[in-house]
Amino acid sequence: MEYPVIVEKDGIKIKPEDMIIDKMYYCVYDSKVYIFYKDEENLTHCYEVDDAKVVQEIVDNPDNLEDILLKHSKE
Repeated sequence: MEYPVIVEKDGIKIKPEDMIIDKMYYCVYDSKVYIFYKDEENLTHCYEVDDAKVVQEIVDNPDNLEDILLKHSKE
């Protein structure tokens, strides 16, 4: 299965039909991290992270996305 979040020069394209429910997907675009997920009601959610420190931490450690977000949500 292809990754459902695609970054192109004109913007971000998502394919919700390829997303697994409650799994987070992310991409980096325009110096920001965008996080997408689909819930049990098939609604697609999007969150934007623009803090440069957090963006760099996610870029450096993408496998730890959830832990990084949790850590910074408590600050």
